[in-house]
Amino acid sequence: MANVEELLREAETLLNRFEYEEAHEKFSEIMEKEIDDKTEAQARFGRAEASLGLNEIEGEEILEDYEKAIELNDNPFYRQSAGGFCIDIGKFEKAEEHYRKAAELDPDNKHHYLSDLAVGYRFKAPIMMEEFVEQAGDDIIIRKSLNYMLEALEIDQEKAVELLS
Repeated sequence: MANVEELLREAETLLNRFEYEEAHEKFSEIMEKEIDDKTEAQARFGRAEASLGLNEIEGEEILEDYEKAIELNDNPFYRQSAGGFCIDIGKFEKAEEHYRKAAELDPDNKHHYLSDLAVGYRFKAPIMMEEFVEQAGDDIIIRKSLNYMLEALEIDQEKAVELLS
């Protein structure tokens, strides 16, 4: 296991240096070894993160690594990263699922996860759903984003209207 721990440190160092291809290879190498679930989760998460810097890796493959890491070690950090990635690729329902689960796992920081979701949705959805926005306008997107933000602030719609009047 010491060899695996060393490989994991090397892979994480490469990732921190933005050496994505080398980090991806090192995380993949770790996953070929006999490892425990926690180590596999770290390797899969790291490989997903490294994949973000590589144009040739498909979004579904990256998402698969994030989700397998979560399956092996469900934690708010993995969930938040997966949620942010889902927003980037236009999988908004999946993003909401990840952010809400992160908020459930870490209720003290619920407001951070939901505000990330609100802002990400507000600015990414119009780009990803351009045709829809052209036809329906962006009020639906703004309304949904605002509801996420109100939830993050723990304010209901009536209170928000009262405060804004």
